Amino acid sequence: MKSTLKFFGTIVFSVFFLSAMTTCGHPNNSPGDKDSDTSGENPSEQTTPLDPNAPGVKTFTSNTSGNTPLTGSSYGYEMWTQGGNNNKLTWYGPDQGGGAAFKAEWNNPNDFLGRIGYYWGNGGQYTQYKNMYADFNYTRSGRSTAGDYSYIGIYGWARNSSAADPNEKLIEYYIVEDWFGNQWQTDTSPMGTGTTGGSEKGSYTLDGATYKVIKNVRVNKPSIDGDKTFTQYFSIRQTLRKSGTISITEHFKKWDGLGMKLGNMYEAKFLVEAGGGKGWLDLTWLKFSQEDNPR
Repeated sequence: MKSTLKFFGTIVFSVFFLSAMTTCGHPNNSPGDKDSDTSGENPSEQTTPLDPNAPGVKTFTSNTSGNTPLTGSSYGYEMWTQGGNNNKLTWYGPDQGGGAAFKAEWNNPNDFLGRIGYYWGNGGQYTQYKNMYADFNYTRSGRSTAGDYSYIGIYGWARNSSAADPNEKLIEYYIVEDWFGNQWQTDTSPMGTGTTGGSEKGSYTLDGATYKVIKNVRVNKPSIDGDKTFTQYFSIRQTLRKSGTISITEHFKKWDGLGMKLGNMYEAKFLVEAGGGKGWLDLTWLKFSQEDNPR
């Protein structure tokens, strides 16, 4: 009798334990099911390789002239290499990896940009697009595979026609989460004005880390409006990460507080930019969202 009761108790405890683990551990949740990541690493994000031969996957090998829509999704892509077409961008389609996941590969001596995300063209103020977030997870090639400079994170352009300073009527912006390391920036120390140019304008804490803000002016350089003089905004994360949540709208609010206005939005995309070299970045999860309430 004692043996029978002991056996029955063991079964009840095992069922209760497994049920609790399934309920509390969220082993099958996607990033969209999680609250905002504040640790810099979100363990629920997809890390398994995606199928490059699945239905809906598309591979692009030529430069685009501006944004190109991705059929079946709310996203667009753009790919550009200075002085050539030696690049490759594979979109994993609308049904894998959150719907925006992609792999970028480059082998060239010049600047390469590959990006996927939201495109508005002549859009409105960022406040018109609710609370924007990007949940992401990726792997990448190693140190010194991106030439003299590199940026990984959120990227875009905006037009501020009411800016008093003519250099600020066109804005190129970066929220930098990671980089590949090179002669100007190491893997262990955050990049600074030696890479970006310009000057520091402040710092703030968001998404579990400190970001330093840099403002720079580019004179007569390629832009969405041809060769122009424009201003760059950089927010550079001081502790690198390869997965998590980027609270895009919250970064824009921080810039507002520093007097750095964006104006009307052109795009907000996830970017890899490489100043030459031979390398790759592979996103196994990328999902953008516009949410009614802040996370």
